[in-house]
Amino acid sequence: MSTKPKEALLIVAQPTALGRDLRAELEELGWQTVWTNSASSARKLIAENRFDLLVLDETTWRDADAQFVEVLTARPEKTLLFVIATQGGTQPPNALGPDAFLSFPLNATELRDKLNQNRDRDAPAIIGRSDAILQIRESIAQIAPTPVSVLITGESGSGKNLIAEAIYRQSARSDKPFLIVNCGAIPETLLESELFGHEKGAFTDARTKRHGIFEAANRGTVFLDEIGEMSPSAQVRLLRVLDAKEVTRLGSTRAIPVDVRVIAATNRNLQRAVSQGAFRQDLYQRLRVIEIEMPPLHARPQDIPLIARHFVQKQSDELRMPPIEFAPDALAVLQQYHWPGNVRELINLIERLMVLSKTRQISAAELAPHLDAPPSPEPSFLPVHAGKTPAESDRDLLYWAILEVARDVKELKAYLMQNLQNPPSLPVYNAPIESTEIVEYTEAPASEPPADAETTPTEADIRPLKDLEREAIANALRATGGHRKRAAKLLGMSERTLYRKIDQYKL
Repeated sequence: MSTKPKEALLIVAQPTALGRDLRAELEELGWQTVWTNSASSARKLIAENRFDLLVLDETTWRDADAQFVEVLTARPEKTLLFVIATQGGTQPPNALGPDAFLSFPLNATELRDKLNQNRDRDAPAIIGRSDAILQIRESIAQIAPTPVSVLITGESGSGKNLIAEAIYRQSARSDKPFLIVNCGAIPETLLESELFGHEKGAFTDARTKRHGIFEAANRGTVFLDEIGEMSPSAQVRLLRVLDAKEVTRLGSTRAIPVDVRVIAATNRNLQRAVSQGAFRQDLYQRLRVIEIEMPPLHARPQDIPLIARHFVQKQSDELRMPPIEFAPDALAVLQQYHWPGNVRELINLIERLMVLSKTRQISAAELAPHLDAPPSPEPSFLPVHAGKTPAESDRDLLYWAILEVARDVKELKAYLMQNLQNPPSLPVYNAPIESTEIVEYTEAPASEPPADAETTPTEADIRPLKDLEREAIANALRATGGHRKRAAKLLGMSERTLYRKIDQYKL
């Protein structure tokens, strides 16, 4: 696809000579260019204008995380970002995710080739600047030019398809077919016909010969989504395609050579499926030459504002409605939400708010009714907060452990002090009777005070706290037949504290 006149181009280059030369070269190719060497001017231009192409020099690009990431991540999808590699090399990918690197002096043929590879891409970029996303971008850049098979894992709705399409766009097969098959959406009886084709009469409804996906994608790429749902017989045929580079239609014995790169994705644990006999070990190893894991959305909260901003703009363009804006407290809620549906759920939420919001300013209060209540977690006395370093997590664990011990001591002290004033009546363990003593009851003299009358204890009546505690624990254990959990409940202390006291008193 050749460039068209009047397409807008922004050059951000700090060396004056480089910017001037780039502008001259690109204007000769028919571009309407704007050049600046000022970061603040560039930010303003990007925010106020729609450019078809942004060209940055290496120095500007390396610093772009701090200078341009907010405005560039919100740019329309059609806008391309190219980086001029003025020093003969490329830097590790950063949050901006450049679409291509160009050499300098600029080569017109190279520019046209890069535009052809990137101009008509339908898939949105992998948005984010978390460490996990930066690592994924780096992996894609490294493996895309090779023909190896790739297995993409991750939760449903996390964006595994974006990785597959990014690999395809950056590969040498980007001008060849890219066909997608959802193995879980096609009935098992039809999946093999869809993938490998069939001859006329191969089965009841096979009225004509049909080419399968692998034949249609010859020299291109096939993306097998939900590969874990594939039937055992289809797994055998797929293994044949990967090993022998040939496919046999249903109802035929003739092998047809095919050259296809296979990218697979699954939200299932394939290792567990292999151990359970539901997935072939040899196919699993063949698919995962390279494995990339797409993290769930809740695991990268720092990316959520960028993703939300991107899809707000996208929905605004598609629905022809003013964009909504999330208040800081609403963004905090989005970042703390558990996102069971991942990015797909966030997109649906934005679309719903775009239609329903009257003020276009989304607060936390307005946002709350549209989010599902978080699942009830199991009680945890030692919480570990996500997003912290191992040292910070260890510190928090120690802090909460100390608090729990202090709470146990406080509860035990309160319990013992209460027992000193009003000893509770504990159940009696019915042990075998070793001796029997008969005591004759006689009425107390009238001069003696009633049994329940309050008397002043003497020093001889006072027993050490540890003796009382040991006796109380022993009685509770006898009453419950040695059941420690029930005994701890009777004593009003935590089970862990009871275990410690049992060891202390040798009970």
